[in-house]
Parts: sequence; C-alpha cells; structure tokens
Amino acid sequence: MNNISIPTEEYLLKKQPPGQSDSTDSAEKSSLDRTAGKKKIVCRNCGLTITDPTSGIEVEGRHEHSFFNPHGYLFEILCFSNAPGCMTTGYPSSEFTWFAGHTWQVAICALCGSHLGWKFSSGSSAFHGLIKNSIRTTEN
Repeated sequence: MNNISIPTEEYLLKKQPPGQSDSTDSAEKSSLDRTAGKKKIVCRNCGLTITDPTSGIEVEGRHEHSFFNPHGYLFEILCFSNAPGCMTTGYPSSEFTWFAGHTWQVAICALCGSHLGWKFSSGSSAFHGLIKNSIRTTEN
C-alpha cells in the first residue's frame, strides 16, 4: 500500500514544485494571512485559497473583462494584483495578448493543476486575470 501525502494549503503557499521558482514574495503571503476570518477567493475545483477580494484591481479601467481566444472560446476574467495560490506554466508569450504591451503565461492552481487563468506581465509589473467560472468567493 502506498502512503500518499497531500500537501496542505499553507505548505503550497510557501513551496513551489521542483523546477519552479518561488515567485510569491512574503508580502503576497502575508496579504493572505491578514484575511483570516474574511472572504477569500478559492479554486472552484479543489478549494485552495488563490487570492483575496482586496487584491482585485482595475486594468484598462475595469476589474472584469470578457475576451475571445483565437479558437472562439469566450473567457470572462477578473483582475488581481497577486494570486499566490497560482503557479505559472509555459514561457511568456505576446501572441494574441488581450492586454497591449503585456505577455501572458497560463496560471494553474498550485494544488490540483486546474487552469485558473493567466498571468500578464509588462516590464516590472504583473497581474493575474482569473477565469470567473474557475474560482469562487467563500468565507474563511
């Protein structure tokens, strides 16, 4: 019989899987710690804390955006300044970017690997666009 250990949410917010750099700084981690007892935004699939509502930001004048990808799929996304519960995968790309001057990388849940959205970067700034139907808001 195999003993399978499932990482806790606290562990995942502190550690990255092998081969991944730890892009979550201590300010982002402490931001989630300060939301104890408040609302949090979690992965709809597994419930891992992804970010909190206070990290919601406006990009190009709106928090919520709707875009079609090149295959015609509609994505409704919400913008956040940080999402410590996400990991990025793949190389940054500027192809078909939804935000001029930004590259994007796929953002997945650090626990279950569900596609949650994208991380958009431009120079020294970055934000996450999380798919509305892939996350949910819950009480802590």
